[in-house]
Amino acid sequence: MSFLDYFCAFSIDRLQMELHERIIEKAGNLFIQYGVKNSSMDEIATSLGISKRTIYEIFRDKEELLISFLKKTRDERNAYFADYLCDEYNVIEVFLKIIEAQQNMPMANVKFFEDIRKYYPRAAKLIQEEVDRNNAFLRKFLRKGIGQGFIRENLNVDVTAFLVEDSTYTYIRASYLEQPPFSFRELFFTMMINFIRGISTEKGIRIIDEYLANQEKKQISQDE
Repeated sequence: MSFLDYFCAFSIDRLQMELHERIIEKAGNLFIQYGVKNSSMDEIATSLGISKRTIYEIFRDKEELLISFLKKTRDERNAYFADYLCDEYNVIEVFLKIIEAQQNMPMANVKFFEDIRKYYPRAAKLIQEEVDRNNAFLRKFLRKGIGQGFIRENLNVDVTAFLVEDSTYTYIRASYLEQPPFSFRELFFTMMINFIRGISTEKGIRIIDEYLANQEKKQISQDE
């Protein structure tokens, strides 16, 4: 193969990968905003200025596209937190980083979750597998926090991990509200800060309260 042939092949592969990522991103935005069933392949194609046939040349069906979006979201989240999960990490500080990251994520339409549960079994299985992995990690994470002296020794780790997982349904219920009196940012921040503070020792609470004080100073500075 000549250099020109190699260069052309490389360029085509790069363009295909870029298109692949654009389709996933656009479809994911529509799925979250309107639900999976309400987001047609025609609509996805039109919004990208491509044909529906082009999408089907890359993704077998809508569920494969949905699964690609779920995997992309999972991988990006894992990569974001990888830097904080070294051997010396502080459990409370990682919790606070999680809160900061999640606050800026869009709130998914309740139809998104309902559609996956009802119509897309492979995607539902992927989500459940991820939930199970997260639950196992969270139990280990909490035990590390107990060892560090930041989390209460008498904490029921299994129940706490279940409650964190179950809190997802609070966001889903909130998405039913036409005009909620709070933002997703306010909902997540208030719930998680109070939750973490409730399972923390005095040592952990000091870190949380210092963080809250700094956040308040930043807000005052921005308002001035």
